[in-house]
Amino acid sequence: MSTHTTVKHKIRQKVEEAKKEIILDAVSDYFETVGFSEPKMQDIAKAVGISVGALYKLFPSKDALFFAYVGHQIEQFSRKLADMCEDVKDPQKCLVLYIQLKFSTFASKRKAIEDPVIGDPLFFVKMNTRKENPAAAIFEFLAEQFERLARKKPLKSSNHMKTAYLFNAATMGYIEYWLNFGGGLEEKAEEVFDRIMNGIGA
Repeated sequence: MSTHTTVKHKIRQKVEEAKKEIILDAVSDYFETVGFSEPKMQDIAKAVGISVGALYKLFPSKDALFFAYVGHQIEQFSRKLADMCEDVKDPQKCLVLYIQLKFSTFASKRKAIEDPVIGDPLFFVKMNTRKENPAAAIFEFLAEQFERLARKKPLKSSNHMKTAYLFNAATMGYIEYWLNFGGGLEEKAEEVFDRIMNGIGA
């Protein structure tokens, strides 16, 4: 492949990625207003202002579109979390901020996620075990906080990535209960952190 062809290919890839991001921003607004279950691909295409064929070209199925939507939301969450914790020296504070941001993010996106997640209890397990796991950066962030925390006080496990996965699963438990039984995600993040750490932490 010539240099000229390689450059053209890279430009095409960048354009395609930018197009996907713009569409996913519009799809996010739509899903979070209308929900996921009812609309068909034709409805979604109309709502975001593109043809059905163009939408299918980017996302071969509605499920593929939804996984892309979730991946897009995770990437945004990861960037926001990194910004929030950039100047925070206390790892415990970063973990509490993670819980706060996670609860507020899910609360704002309930309409979009409740049907797929309630309908498939393993939804996030599948998401986290995909070849290109969009949540990998978040698990690395959590593992780093637990490594920093362990320098201050001993934890039950020295496997910080394992602790990160257990911590994430425990916070998801609160969210899944809220999705299934209603109410609000009103628990204070500090209290949730203490409860979880009593089980998996020190």
